[in-house]
Amino acid sequence: MDGVEHLMFQGAETKGRKITTIFTGFCKYHDKTLFREIEDKPFTCTPKQLFLLTYRALAWHYHKKQEQINATAIYYEKMWQEGYDLAKSDDFLDYLSMLSIGHSDNDIEKKCFDTYLLDGNYDMISAVVWEIPYEVNFAVSMMTELEHDIQGNRLNDMLADEPTKKIYLNIFPAEGKSFCIWSWLQDNDKCYSAFGKQFEQLSVADRENYLNNNLPRWTDSIVISPRLWNYWQQSIQEAFIAHANFDVLYRQMEKETNEYAYKFMGTPWNLFENLSQKS
Repeated sequence: MDGVEHLMFQGAETKGRKITTIFTGFCKYHDKTLFREIEDKPFTCTPKQLFLLTYRALAWHYHKKQEQINATAIYYEKMWQEGYDLAKSDDFLDYLSMLSIGHSDNDIEKKCFDTYLLDGNYDMISAVVWEIPYEVNFAVSMMTELEHDIQGNRLNDMLADEPTKKIYLNIFPAEGKSFCIWSWLQDNDKCYSAFGKQFEQLSVADRENYLNNNLPRWTDSIVISPRLWNYWQQSIQEAFIAHANFDVLYRQMEKETNEYAYKFMGTPWNLFENLSQKS
């Protein structure tokens, strides 16, 4: 799942590595110049590397939101030409409002990042780093707005008339090990510092389980190696895709029971499977 299709229903697609991992939001020169610190050097968790990882996740989502807005404008025009006035549809107007609010929130966040980037203030990022002693067979670079922390406390109220607080997650293999990095602007420490400590206090098994359950719900920017995908085989692949599409159902169940705290729930898939130990 790589976020290219922009569909409500999530699926899985096989693509070459160079196609899947390319981000077209920057020209080739600026992409290479800006992210050289994380592309051409070993990852050592320097403040600059943490900042750039976080900034790149923001840039991907910012660009994607712009693409959604452009695609919606084209769709509106096409439907108008065919005699349908979507401006009379409450559902369509709600969707436009959602896109507009999302873009506005992203724009506020981007302006903060741009200021820190231009001033070289790379230490304006707070982060929780989990180093994994082997190479995982998937990668994630995502931005989200967590509504509740691990204990079930509210972090963001999506219905409130105020910008949401962004948090970023990057998981990637790197030369015999892997990194799982939660990061956010220090401006949002009040929102996410407690969450970061809660995640650090989880056992390794619970960290994996928390992410196995939530990553398919949170993001469509998961890139899974064919080695792991094929190792799962069809039944697990289908369960993973179904889980990704049941977020609305899960959210309704959580709302009805008012239970938002993390609890261990087994999954047939394990994104953190150490395939090097398999025969």
